[in-house]
Amino acid sequence: MKPLHRLLATAPARGFHLWRNTLAASLLLSASLASAATEYPSGDLTVEDHMDLGSPVKSLTFLDTVEYSNVTSFLGQGFVNGGTALQGANQITRLVADDITPTGANAGQDVTQVKFSVANFGTVPVSVRARIRFWFDNAGVPGTYYNLPSAVGFSFNAFTFSPGVTVLTGTIGPGLWTMPVGTAPFWAGITFDDNSGATGATQAQMDMLGQGLFGPPDVGTSADTGFQTTAAGSFFNINSPAGAAFNFAGVPPTNFGWEFTAVTATPAAQSSWGRIKNLYR
Repeated sequence: MKPLHRLLATAPARGFHLWRNTLAASLLLSASLASAATEYPSGDLTVEDHMDLGSPVKSLTFLDTVEYSNVTSFLGQGFVNGGTALQGANQITRLVADDITPTGANAGQDVTQVKFSVANFGTVPVSVRARIRFWFDNAGVPGTYYNLPSAVGFSFNAFTFSPGVTVLTGTIGPGLWTMPVGTAPFWAGITFDDNSGATGATQAQMDMLGQGLFGPPDVGTSADTGFQTTAAGSFFNINSPAGAAFNFAGVPPTNFGWEFTAVTATPAAQSSWGRIKNLYR
């Protein structure tokens, strides 16, 4: 059999030019998709834990191997996003974010799973979409929109949140979002909408939604500060969104429930059949 380069060299000229042009177009399309800012529909959320507001709880949530985790020590309190406004046909809240400093152990690796908390301060369940966004830090507030490897945001399917605080897990597809290099801090934020009326949530109900307060982080660190946008909106791929940092002077710490799992691929090790049999004797 001829080597690949020989097969290409001896291909008929017309067919080769067609193959070459097709390949070039495919590569250009792939490069374009890889660099495009995209908000991904991210499927269903799954419940990890649920807590009642008013009492601190040490969660039994299993702690994965993660870059950052602050979902096990619920402080009994939360913070509302508020400011729900109608934008076109869509009702959406303000965005509230927390600063995240990962360990750096899996810097540059794909984020495969994210956990976050949603607080419902109302008295009835409310169905909304949770939409998460990310920014690089700029002197203590969100700055340039996070773009490793490209600007991404994730909107999960509508979920019905019961009163109290719910910790949820969302799965992230491979190659969409990677951890920063080293231990550079970034911001993770969440906003809620009614998917242009599809969920049936009212403005008053949405104004009672926010995030639970947790701490201290089990993995990584977070400063005693949060960020809230001035107005309602999606804020996808928006640099330096208008808003202000805030804190509660340490009582409680201004840290919301987030967790990020980033995985380094484990290389397969060669092994003999005899060695495998010995492992199971």
